Amino acid sequence: MQNNLKRIQDLLESSNPDEIREGAYLSADCGLNEVVPMLVQRIVFPNPGVQEAVEGALRKIGGQAVLYAVLPFLRMEDSAVRNIAMDLLRDVGKCDVVALTELLRDDDPDIRIFGADILGATGSALAVTPLCHSLLRDPETNVRYQAAVSLGVLGFPEAAESLGMALKDEEWVQFAVIEALTKIGDESSVAALLIALDKSTELVASSIVDALGKLGYIKAVPMLIRALPHASVPLANKIICAVVNIVGPRSLSMLGAHEYSKLKAHLFAALEDEDTEVQDAAISGLASGKGDEEFAVVFKILSSLNPDTDGERMLKIVNILAGMGYHKKLAELAAGDDEAAALLAVEIMSRQNDPAIVPLLESVFWQSPRDLQRAMLLVLVARSGAGEEGFFSQVLERHKDGSVLKSAMYYFGKLGNSELIFEKIFPFLDHPYNDVKEAALEACITVRSPEINKKLREMSKNEQDIHRMMAFYALGRYGTAENLPYIVQGLRDPSAEVRRVAVEALHSFVNTDLGAMNMLEQSLSDENSAVRLAAIDVLGGCKFPESVDLLLKAMKDADPWVRARCVESLGKKRYDTIAPQLAELLQDDQTLVVIKAIEALANLGGAVAFKYLLPFVDHPEPEVQDAAAAALSQFRDQREGQV
Repeated sequence: MQNNLKRIQDLLESSNPDEIREGAYLSADCGLNEVVPMLVQRIVFPNPGVQEAVEGALRKIGGQAVLYAVLPFLRMEDSAVRNIAMDLLRDVGKCDVVALTELLRDDDPDIRIFGADILGATGSALAVTPLCHSLLRDPETNVRYQAAVSLGVLGFPEAAESLGMALKDEEWVQFAVIEALTKIGDESSVAALLIALDKSTELVASSIVDALGKLGYIKAVPMLIRALPHASVPLANKIICAVVNIVGPRSLSMLGAHEYSKLKAHLFAALEDEDTEVQDAAISGLASGKGDEEFAVVFKILSSLNPDTDGERMLKIVNILAGMGYHKKLAELAAGDDEAAALLAVEIMSRQNDPAIVPLLESVFWQSPRDLQRAMLLVLVARSGAGEEGFFSQVLERHKDGSVLKSAMYYFGKLGNSELIFEKIFPFLDHPYNDVKEAALEACITVRSPEINKKLREMSKNEQDIHRMMAFYALGRYGTAENLPYIVQGLRDPSAEVRRVAVEALHSFVNTDLGAMNMLEQSLSDENSAVRLAAIDVLGGCKFPESVDLLLKAMKDADPWVRARCVESLGKKRYDTIAPQLAELLQDDQTLVVIKAIEALANLGGAVAFKYLLPFVDHPEPEVQDAAAAALSQFRDQREGQV
C-alpha cells in the first residue's frame, strides 16, 4: 500500500499531463483518502484530460474528505473549475448534508445559490428545512428561486406548506414554486396551488392551471369551474384543458347537466384558440356531450384539416366523433354533395356498430361517386351478415370497378355459402382483371366446397394457361389427398408458369406424403430455372430426410441462382453430415454461390465446418472475406453461448 501511495504521489506531483492522469487513475483504483488533497489541487491544472481524470478519481473515492477538500473551489474565479467542483459536490454531498447547509448562511449570494443547488442533489430529507428557510427568508431572489427548484428536485411533501407561502413571492420565484409543487405531486400541493389561483397574476394563474391539469386531482375541478366566469379567454381555455385532463373526456358528462352546461360555452370558445392542444381538449370535452350541436362543430373542424399535414390529428378526431355514437348528421353527410365530407362520415361510421349504418349506406350507395362507393362497401362488408345477399348480388351484376367487385366477393366468401359462391363468384374467374380473378379464387378457396373443388379439377384441364394456374393453386390450397393426382399432372404442363404453380401447390403435401416429395425430382431437372427454383423452395421446407438427397443432386445445377438457393435451403436443414458436399461449392466460380456456401456452413457449425471456412478469411474477393469473417464470428458466439 505504501509503495502505491508513494508512486501515486510522485505521479500527481509531476508536471507531465500523462503522468498526472496515470496517478489519478491509480488513485481511483486504490481509493486512498491520503491523496485527496493532491488530487484536488490538480483540478486547476490547465489540461481537460487531467481535469477529467482527477474528477473521476475524486468521484470514485468520495466521502467527507473529498467534500471538505472541494468546497473551497466554489469560490474560484475560473468558471470551468467551479463547475467541476459543483458537479463533484452534487455527487458526494449526501455524505454530509449538515456541512452543506452552512453554505446557505454565507455572505456571498452566489455561494448560497450553489449551496441550494447542491442540496437539491443530495436526495436527503435533512435538506428540506434549510432550503425552506432560504425560500422564505433569503433576501436574494435568485437564492429563493434555486431553493424552490431544489425542493422540487427533492420531492418531499413536507416542503409543500413553505412552497405554498412562497407563491406570494416575485413572479420569477412563483414559477419555480409551481414547478416544484407539480413535481412533489402531493395533495397538499394541490391545496397550495388552488389557494393561490385567485390571488395571482394572469401569467402565474395560467401556470397554476397547467400544473393542476398535470397533477390530475379531481378535487380541483369544482374550483376550476367556478373560476371560469371571471377568467380571461386565454385563461379560461387553459382551465378547460385542465378540467378535461383531470376528469377525462369520457367522464365529463358525469359532472351533471348543470356543471356541463357551465362548461359548454367555454368548450365552444376554446375551439377558436390557436393552440391545437387547447382545441383538442375542447373537442374531447364536447364529445362527452354527444349532442347534435357538439357533433356538427367538431365535424366542421375535422373537415377543415389537411390530410397531408394533419393526418394524425384527423385520425384522433375521427375516433372521438365515432365515440359520440351514431348521429343523424352522418346520414345527411353520407348522402350529401360534398364527397370529402361524405368520405369522412363513412370513415367515422366504419368505427361504429349501430344497426342503422348498413341500411343507410345501401340506400345511398348507387347515387354516390366511385371512391365513396369503395369506402362504403368496405364498411358494408364488415358490418353485413346473412340477409344482405341481394344488395351484394346487385353490386356484382351492375358494377364494373375492380375494387368494388373484390369487396363484394369478400362478403360472399365470409358468408361461406358454397351455392352462392358457385353461382355468384365462380364466373369471375374469367374476369379481365387479374386482381379480380385472384379475389374470386380466394373466395372459392375460403368456402372449400366439394362442388367447387370438382369444378377446379375440371379447370385444371382448361385450354387457357391462366385457368390451369388458378386451378393448381387452389387445389394445392385445398390440400386434400384426392387433389394430388391432378396437381401431379401439372408438373408436366406445356407452360412453364403453370408447372411452377403446380410445384408450389405440392407444398401442402410434401410433409405428409413421401411420394409427393419424390415427384419433385423431375422438376429439379425442368428446362425452366423458375420451376427448378420453386422445387428447391418446396424441398427446403420439407421435413423428410430424403429431401436432403434431392437437394444435394440439385447443387450441380448449371444455373448459379439455382445452386445458391439450393445451398441456402440445405444450410437451414442443419444436417452436419452434408458439410463436405457444401464445402465443394466453396470452389464455385460464382461469388454468390461461394457466399451462400459459407453462410450454410456457418449455420451447420461444428469443428468440421470451421476448418473449411478458416482459409477464406484471406480470400481475394472482399465480399467472400466479409462473409467468412461473419461466419467465424457466428461460430464464436455459438461456442460462447454453450459455455
